[in-house]
Amino acid sequence: MRTIRWVITGVAIVALGSAIASWVSPNFDDAQANSDRQTVNCLSSRLTLDDKKQIAQFADANDFDSLWHVYDRIFPDCAVRGDQRERKGDLEASAWRLLSSDREFTRLREANAAHAAAGRL
Repeated sequence: MRTIRWVITGVAIVALGSAIASWVSPNFDDAQANSDRQTVNCLSSRLTLDDKKQIAQFADANDFDSLWHVYDRIFPDCAVRGDQRERKGDLEASAWRLLSSDREFTRLREANAAHAAAGRL
């Protein structure tokens, strides 16, 4: 009888834990997505004009290691949660995609490409 009581108590605890985990899980995913968006926006907005010029030069030269160094310098100030360090590469890539769609940055890349082409002639 005691064994059955312990088994029933154990099953009830597992069921309660599963219910709580399934209730909390969507909220965790939403919170993680929001903090990731906040970090990506920070990475994009924290770039100075000089940073953007450097990134444009590195991108045109396909020097992506140097390009990431610019983001690496800013990342510690923008990271909202500790677990974002594990996803740092993905967050920086998202910031790069966001920056690539920026009109001002597109003009910088075009000007950099024109300057490089004029220097080669």
